[in-house]
Amino acid sequence: MIRLSAVPKSIFTCLLAAVLTTFFTDTQAQSARNRQPSEHDFMYQYSIIDALMAGVFDGDLTIGQLKKKGDFGVGTFNRVDGELLIDKGHVYKIAWDGSVKEVPDSDSTSAAFVKYFKADTVIHLNGPGLTYEKVQEQITHLLNPNGIYALRISATFPTMTTRAEKPAGKPYTSLPEHLKHNQVVFELKNTTGICAGFLLPPYLARTNVPGFHLHYLADDHKSGGHIFNFTADAVTIEVDKAKGFTIENNTHADFGKVNLQPDRGAELKKIE
Repeated sequence: MIRLSAVPKSIFTCLLAAVLTTFFTDTQAQSARNRQPSEHDFMYQYSIIDALMAGVFDGDLTIGQLKKKGDFGVGTFNRVDGELLIDKGHVYKIAWDGSVKEVPDSDSTSAAFVKYFKADTVIHLNGPGLTYEKVQEQITHLLNPNGIYALRISATFPTMTTRAEKPAGKPYTSLPEHLKHNQVVFELKNTTGICAGFLLPPYLARTNVPGFHLHYLADDHKSGGHIFNFTADAVTIEVDKAKGFTIENNTHADFGKVNLQPDRGAELKKIE
């Protein structure tokens, strides 16, 4: 239960609107969900984040196969060649040079996290001066910390800071080492688009990214990337709660050779 009396006045109106929106949309969303195949309400992931952190940069899952697992999500490509974003069944690559393109089904991924998206709840937050951090704080006030949520955030962003990676060459290093010299940061101005990704609970650490993990795609498909920060005056947040998750281990031979014993949580926090 949300105790509105304990909420700072600056966010009271936002929280009240979100609660009312949740109440009126749950019944309709649940009715639509009941008509979907049961497997559509689970998050699917190919490989685990610790394998990617350790340098397993290749996988055998094609984009065509991935699209059969979900129509929304995030990930990367073989050789960590850019950021992957899926929205409404279309798969996009945001490359290190800032370009965005829709990729063919023959491309492959080394790690991806997807779901069939159907919003249970729609939250409207108004600023002014919303930041990525403030949006995260307000979302976590409203959602159960043990839940698995797909998030689709749409807005006009006066500022948006993102990144994309240059492709790695063999022999591969760890992901943090690769990003030290092969990460390109974009400072985007006055773009309109969507942030796609997940809010995941702490118990998924070492298999996925606990907390918020979002990628950005501008509506004009001219910019995007892994999100570090943004500002906005108003955002619309579509929330789809998953019943659970399924993991398919990376099927590339490198996965069977990598050392997955070290805890890479501290390293992950530095690059996220």
